[in-house]
Amino acid sequence: MAMWKTRLRALPGAGQRVARLRATYRASATHRLLRGSHGQGLVEFALILPVLLSLIFGIFEFGRLGLSHMTAKHAVAEATRYAVTGRQLVDPESGDPIPRAETIRQVVRDNVGLLAIADSIVIDPPDGGGPEDLVTVSVNFKHRFFLPGLDDIVPVDFTVRTAMKNEPFIR
Repeated sequence: MAMWKTRLRALPGAGQRVARLRATYRASATHRLLRGSHGQGLVEFALILPVLLSLIFGIFEFGRLGLSHMTAKHAVAEATRYAVTGRQLVDPESGDPIPRAETIRQVVRDNVGLLAIADSIVIDPPDGGGPEDLVTVSVNFKHRFFLPGLDDIVPVDFTVRTAMKNEPFIR
């Protein structure tokens, strides 16, 4: 597209009624590129896109971390509630009751969902305690980030611990 513009110019010495058309070229291509703003929006978008993506993924990952922590607290609380009642799971193959400590560990594993248990499930006292004893269930979890490589930069391990007093067991 030619950048010509047409102007009406009055001839020297003529009255105002006589005018001629004069075509002039606006400017050189370099001047137009330096003066124009054709790619300005694209450049601004390219500069702000990393900041915007970091903000969006940061909100997403922070929300997942909160969900992981709530899920871990729920799993440990359920296991501790199971421990204070003195109940035991039954082995589906043999029909024999599973020891209380293993029952508590199994309840944590059943309620933890997709979370990774980092170390082990610690029960104090190790056998789950007797009636009226204080039982503590402690689990160390490792949060796995959605974005690849973020686990190496920011490893997140957290421990969830719950203590309750055993009820009088009714057999």
